Amino acid sequence: MRREKPVTEKTIAVVGESIMDLIRQPSGAFRPHVGGSPYNVARALARQGVPVSYMSPLSADAFGDALHDALVAEGAQVPECPRSSRPTSLAVVTIDESGQPAYGLYREGIADRDISADELLARLPPDVGVLHTGSLALVPGELPKMRRVLQTARARGVLVAIDLNVRLSAEPNRDAYVQGLIDLLPLGDIVKASDEDLDALGMGPNPRSAARQVLDRLEGGLVALTMGSEGAMLVTATGEVERPAFSVADVVDTVGAGDCFQAALLAALQRSGLLDQRGFAKAPTAALVDALDHARVAAALNVTRAGASPPTWEEVMAARA
Repeated sequence: MRREKPVTEKTIAVVGESIMDLIRQPSGAFRPHVGGSPYNVARALARQGVPVSYMSPLSADAFGDALHDALVAEGAQVPECPRSSRPTSLAVVTIDESGQPAYGLYREGIADRDISADELLARLPPDVGVLHTGSLALVPGELPKMRRVLQTARARGVLVAIDLNVRLSAEPNRDAYVQGLIDLLPLGDIVKASDEDLDALGMGPNPRSAARQVLDRLEGGLVALTMGSEGAMLVTATGEVERPAFSVADVVDTVGAGDCFQAALLAALQRSGLLDQRGFAKAPTAALVDALDHARVAAALNVTRAGASPPTWEEVMAARA
């Protein structure tokens, strides 16, 4: 059951790719699932009961209809704008024996890139409090547009949340991709990265030290580090909190786990009131621990389901009890 929007709760706006994940089944057939990292975050925020607006264009094709309808069914806002005539992006996903996905991406001439910086800024809700983006929205070809959007949003007092979600295979100019991400970090207030992301950025083999390097590029921000089976941590200028991974019996696949973590983290920070401030240096430790616990349980519940299937706030709270 979704909550009604409290009058004091601001909208989280989401920009980035929407993709139809074609996930290979044991039979060899491919089953479609709505996906794309920022799109998954938008759906997961809606299931967490957070007011959310997905701002990137959706295609007018059948896959675009499915992506649109899945958002609306969760209660997410989709701006009343004409659909793109370009096709929906596709990802061919194969799952290994440990549940880890590998992606083949089709990203040229597709709908979610069919928008300018001015058009994105015009779609920002009047009550926006946080702008979330990341993943394939931050490849070099998209970066000038996204840099302008993030700079303008921050100038208006909007917090910026970035999930690096590095996809080196999606960009032929890897050096430009990596440097572009590093240069973008100062525009983030909340930056999420996995240990694999930080390794791809060349920040050394120690993820905890690498997370501190990311924090040094922020202005009083917060870094969320996920480390797979080793758990997760939140890092601020005044300290860090770390929690082990939440154990589940049956892992189906890990598709969308990081997206569910990010959405649940933002939802918990919003409910605690921490998103009403730009700096996190004075955030109470108890509130950070609670937010981290909520995020890690949400990610764990997602991996027990096929594809990105975010849990609701109530499901996470029941699992935490």
